[in-house]
Amino acid sequence: MNDSLPSSVLVTGSTTWDNLPSMRRILAALPAGSRIVTGDTPGADACAVAIAAELGLEVTRMKKNRADQRAFPGEAWRGLNQRMLASGVDLVLAFHADYGKPGCARGTVHMVEHAQACDTEVRIFRE
Repeated sequence: MNDSLPSSVLVTGSTTWDNLPSMRRILAALPAGSRIVTGDTPGADACAVAIAAELGLEVTRMKKNRADQRAFPGEAWRGLNQRMLASGVDLVLAFHADYGKPGCARGTVHMVEHAQACDTEVRIFRE
């Protein structure tokens, strides 16, 4: 990501993420005019929306749809992850305290792995 140009940044992570100061530091360092793409769940998504509003950043908030549910029965979040990444993001910021622990962070791991497979830069934050 070129730090001098506005970018489109996907924020993903734990539905229990509540470390606003940590996320605020990261989002405040983004180039002016950056756009935040995120889902509609509590935790990291909701924190990103609130902080982006404070910082005056544009937000695109996406939610699961019927196509996601048909494509991934019981795991529609997989479809949402794919659509969010396909929206043209330059960077994925993943916020999950349990990232890397066996059996934890399934949705976040899916997003990180999908982004990496698509050659999209990923940064992971555990605190």
